[in-house]
Amino acid sequence: MATMELAVSLVRPASLARIGTTRSARGAYWQALHRDPGLASWLSDFAPTHLYLGSEFCEQLLPSVHTLKAGLCRAQESGLKCVLLTPIASPQCIRSLADLLPLLPDGAEIIVNDWGVAYFIREHFPALRAIAGRILCRMIKDPRLRGGDWAPQCGLGVESARFQALLKRLGFSHVEMDVPIFAESGVFSGLPMRKSVHLPFSYIAKGRMCRPGSLAAVGPERFAVGRRCRKECLGLSAKIDRPGIADRLDSYQVGNTLFARHSPEMRDVVTCAVDNGHIDRLVVPGDAP
Repeated sequence: MATMELAVSLVRPASLARIGTTRSARGAYWQALHRDPGLASWLSDFAPTHLYLGSEFCEQLLPSVHTLKAGLCRAQESGLKCVLLTPIASPQCIRSLADLLPLLPDGAEIIVNDWGVAYFIREHFPALRAIAGRILCRMIKDPRLRGGDWAPQCGLGVESARFQALLKRLGFSHVEMDVPIFAESGVFSGLPMRKSVHLPFSYIAKGRMCRPGSLAAVGPERFAVGRRCRKECLGLSAKIDRPGIADRLDSYQVGNTLFARHSPEMRDVVTCAVDNGHIDRLVVPGDAP
């Protein structure tokens, strides 16, 4: 069985130095970040193999040319592969990618969450390896749901030939996905592509409005899109509660995106899938919600 890969997702490449190189150092890092002793102990067994740099959800966190160069250097120094994270794209995002992608070595991976970006890479940077991001691998993950009938997983099974053909036509052979909210054992075993699975958070939904970034604004600027970004999301998040109602999972708002923390049952499905060789890569945020 191939060794499972572990990617650490960061916005600031300098944060990579905090992880450490020993099992105990890694355990302390994950515990301080995610405050889950069981998860920290389990993750400490895996040395990171990849640095994910950027954001899947916000183009304001797309690295600059300087930051990407720094990330490539830090990854090389640490013996890791540097992977560029890209969000749903605006025209400005595409222009930024035109400056960033030439910096990546041939064969470098890019996490793609926009069909236009996938086409752009295929046409202009065919030597790079595009991975279908979890925004493209859609599934319902609303923590308010009570039963699995309303939460199907993404369409990568044998019944989804058209979707698979689209991925193949755009050059994808690897997909990123979240853990289904009602995951059962074997959920990852039948998917026909290489798989990266995110933990310990699944994204629920995203928009363009950044709630943390709007809290200090007044008047029509508050909660409006297009405001100046000061990257408030890197140091501020909010737990989402509904008065008098206990949702299935704890939910958080980080920037323009809602996340849900995995239940112990969801994590057990992941650890079992890793033990059985059904997951090729885990992706863990180094900047916690």
